[in-house]
Amino acid sequence: MELINSISESFKDLGRWDIKKLSLINGIIWLFVWLILGYIFWQPMINFTTHLLNIMPFSFIKYSGAFIIYTILWIQAIFITVGIIFSLFNELVEKELEKTHFHYVAITAGAFIIAFWTFIFWHYDSSALAYIENFLKILPFSTVEQLMSILVSALLFYMLYSASISFTFLFFMIEKLSDLADEEYPEFDTNSVNIPKIILIICRDFILFLVGVMLLLPFMLIPFVNIFLLLGLWAFMIKDSYYSLITMMFGDSELSKKEIWGLSVSSVILNFLPIINIFAPAFGILNFYNYILEKKLDKGGN
Repeated sequence: MELINSISESFKDLGRWDIKKLSLINGIIWLFVWLILGYIFWQPMINFTTHLLNIMPFSFIKYSGAFIIYTILWIQAIFITVGIIFSLFNELVEKELEKTHFHYVAITAGAFIIAFWTFIFWHYDSSALAYIENFLKILPFSTVEQLMSILVSALLFYMLYSASISFTFLFFMIEKLSDLADEEYPEFDTNSVNIPKIILIICRDFILFLVGVMLLLPFMLIPFVNIFLLLGLWAFMIKDSYYSLITMMFGDSELSKKEIWGLSVSSVILNFLPIINIFAPAFGILNFYNYILEKKLDKGGN
């Protein structure tokens, strides 16, 4: 329940205009940067992914392409539905229910939405996948291969964009977290942040993230496996830097590795939603902030 509480509180904090404004500025700046870099390095990236796909059989490429497209549609259906329902009814339901009951309702509603779309996509998977595969089948091999190369290349640039906004936004949030803590957690003192140490952690994790992406890239073509790989890579990328920032500012917190990984995975879920992912770094930092300070508050210590 503590994690659910943290996620709920983080979405509330994310509604603040000053945090949304910083998220938009950070996201738009990096969008232009990666559009320029993408324009410059697009062809080399296409050549790289094409070479990777050349060593794979056509049937695998065709099946993976169909399943990847189908999986993307499934994920988008879930997140869009969750976003619409919670944006329409979140404040109304929260006013009518106690905090604990609200979280139960939120969990139940989220589980129902996931179950609903999973059932729909599972029920129609044979016909839908057959339709997509037939569409891909009428295309020549070079066209299917090119389509998959574009998808994989776009995914790589998207992952690099997500990494960029996640790391730089961390520095934007230092002052905001201090102001937010004065309002929400006046019991705790705010300490200064060791910027050089944070930069070293970011550089280390970004290099390891790139190595992980390169090593695991072939497996990202495997349906469902790619979802867990993306979650794992994104979670690994942010867990140490975000955790270090909050503990530097508000004191050490005795979280287990399991808790830190749980926080990290839940903090990167918005990365699966293009455009909305601009707010993923803010949500992730706020998730760590709320969870750790609530834990410290429960223990009654500064």
